[in-house]
Amino acid sequence: MPKIWNEARLQKLIENEIEESLTLEYKSAEALDRHDAKKKEITKDVSAMANSAGGTIIYGISEFSQPEKRHLPEKITPVNRTKFPREWVEQIIQAIRPRIEGIVIHSINLSSGDTHVAFAVEIPQSNTAHQASDHRYYKRFNFQAVPMEDYEIRDVMFREQTPNIVLNFLIQINQDSQNLLVQAHNNGSAFAQFVAVFLDIPVPILQTIENKMNVKDGGRMYRHRLTNLNQEYADEQFKANFPLLRSMSMNWKIALNLETENLRESDFLIKYKIYADNALPKEGKIFLREIEIVDLRSKSNKV
Repeated sequence: MPKIWNEARLQKLIENEIEESLTLEYKSAEALDRHDAKKKEITKDVSAMANSAGGTIIYGISEFSQPEKRHLPEKITPVNRTKFPREWVEQIIQAIRPRIEGIVIHSINLSSGDTHVAFAVEIPQSNTAHQASDHRYYKRFNFQAVPMEDYEIRDVMFREQTPNIVLNFLIQINQDSQNLLVQAHNNGSAFAQFVAVFLDIPVPILQTIENKMNVKDGGRMYRHRLTNLNQEYADEQFKANFPLLRSMSMNWKIALNLETENLRESDFLIKYKIYADNALPKEGKIFLREIEIVDLRSKSNKV
């Protein structure tokens, strides 16, 4: 469920203090340089993201220098597009071997100057291992790109034989209901016969608690167990062991508290873990305020 990249979105990352993670990295404008060392660093960071879970690298946002605020975005640092055009960034990334398919580089115009931009580089998780231009393999670990062990390289190369399930989230607001829509999409080369997602959601944002045995973390979180046996299609729930084929998606719908929209300023965090056939488990998290909202109330009023 893609979003548009613009200056307002960059500012929102800064205002909301969205920390770097396995799938998000900030780089100041100075990270783009024509010296060989900086070029190698670019291929190192991009290949590490592809070799891990995929994600986004933003060139044009600096981090705080204070240790206690490290990995938090501080401010926008404009890139001069006449000196470093998007095509130059693409050329540097193409030095990665094998070439990473599906990378998208968004050029974001900035109000600070006619030649000022930032680049959001969206990197998919790859089905094989990629070498940086220094002929080494890297992965994301603790906000850094670090060398991979031999067994890790072989595990990544094994991805082509396993499904690769990624989650997307959307909040849908209707006249009398609010729902969290969870979409599982198979980016892998192999289909998934069985898919299971363990989704831990803060109790205050849920409409109901169906099973008290699923309450976790001292009553603060509720665990939903979502599988391809309990999908939601439109307004009907159905049970079918339907495999998730390559490039296909399945959806679940979870009823939210009607006040969820007003709770977005709080630090509510949704955590998840994904299991699919013989693929390695994947886990992640997303803040409630990061999830896009689709408001259908005005449309329903017109009907």
